[in-house]
Amino acid sequence: MGNEEKICKVYLLLKDYPSFNLEKAVCNHGFFMMAPNVWDPITKSLNRPLRLYDNLASVNVTISKPPEYNFLLIQVHGVDNLSYADKEAILGQVSRMMRLSTKNENDVQQFQKIHPEAKNVGFGRIFRSPSLFEDAVKTILLCFCNWENSLRMARNLCQLQLELSIGLIKVAKPDPQSQKGGYKKRKHDSSSSSSTQTKTIQQSVGNFPSAEELASVDLEILEYHCSMGFRASQVHKFAKDVISGKCKLSHFETYESQKELHKKLMKINGFGYFVSANISMCLGFYGKVPADTETIRHLKEVHKRKKCTKKNFRSMAEAVYKEYAPYQCLAYWFELAKYYEQKLGKLSELPSSRYGSVSGSQYGSTINTD
Repeated sequence: MGNEEKICKVYLLLKDYPSFNLEKAVCNHGFFMMAPNVWDPITKSLNRPLRLYDNLASVNVTISKPPEYNFLLIQVHGVDNLSYADKEAILGQVSRMMRLSTKNENDVQQFQKIHPEAKNVGFGRIFRSPSLFEDAVKTILLCFCNWENSLRMARNLCQLQLELSIGLIKVAKPDPQSQKGGYKKRKHDSSSSSSTQTKTIQQSVGNFPSAEELASVDLEILEYHCSMGFRASQVHKFAKDVISGKCKLSHFETYESQKELHKKLMKINGFGYFVSANISMCLGFYGKVPADTETIRHLKEVHKRKKCTKKNFRSMAEAVYKEYAPYQCLAYWFELAKYYEQKLGKLSELPSSRYGSVSGSQYGSTINTD
């Protein structure tokens, strides 16, 4: 009895979201395959770390939908009790991943009205991350590389976060002389490690690193540990801009116009058309297809647009999906998911060892074309 795992149960009611299905809400986009997400095909549950209210400590959770009950069960491992603030933080992150809100539910229903096939299979939500920062960095990881490398870089970042959390990697500390919250180098010492390891909540699985964590390490460490190529400097600068306030992510959550949002995102260093369109999708705007060379393959193969090239693929995508406005991106992702499942079987039943094949990399290189 004394060795039983501590678990705190948190419940997320689904009565206001009649279209919701956990398996379909998760297993529809490559983000669910990227660390630290772990989908269990047997139990139909999602495992990953989430952050507590302080945004520092992480706990591992299992998210499932008990049969016959209209709620999500969130099992928080390693603790037997959580504060109200911590529970609310966890509920907020799960709601974001699953797109559980009045607006999201309305988007699903409106899209399914104009896309009967999507309604028949219960498609309408595209899985996303617990935070916009994680969405943005993962989108950067999709650029100019094949899908297997994107998966590898996400795993490396989560391993980096775990090593940071237990004090195995040197960090920098905020420079009090910097008005922008900059960081300066600090030598690692054993006292910081021991104090971390004696926390009440022990972290055993790497979470996706926060902006604060990525900005706290030297660029050389990020390059060495994560093998991200040119993306390391881009991600590092983005993290620093976020914590300094130069890039206010919360402001992007308030936009009501995709045109204005896209224009603002395009001004961020390294955010080209693909990155901006994909982040817009993560923010609930579906009017732009995050088109890359996978889109070219798809338009040629599925829509028989044989003259599709890097010069015209965006305009061609707009023409193909305009009938689904303002949900063009949902229609596009519905087709991609359908295509992959025809080739590989249900994404929700695919073993993680085959995740690398779920992309155009199996049928042709997938690179970003910003």
